[in-house]
Amino acid sequence: MPLRLAGNVQVRKESWGLLFYAQTQHRIFFVKSKNWLYPHYIDGTWTFERLVQDVAARTPTADNLEQALRKLTDNLLKNGMIVHVLC
Repeated sequence: MPLRLAGNVQVRKESWGLLFYAQTQHRIFFVKSKNWLYPHYIDGTWTFERLVQDVAARTPTADNLEQALRKLTDNLLKNGMIVHVLC
């Protein structure tokens, strides 16, 4: 399923990664991903699998790339920063 930002959440690219801000809850999440991740990955058109493929193609990958990205996306989902787009 594609991923997108949850309602009232904004994301901004920083030199160290992504900054998520939930306006209604006054919560901030820092994702120290450097150049692995970009805001367009959560625009509602990218699936987790496509995200992993793109990151792997652009960066020297660690053995646990998919596991690290799964943990990150699961944490963002759990904390209400991103949601699955229902098809």
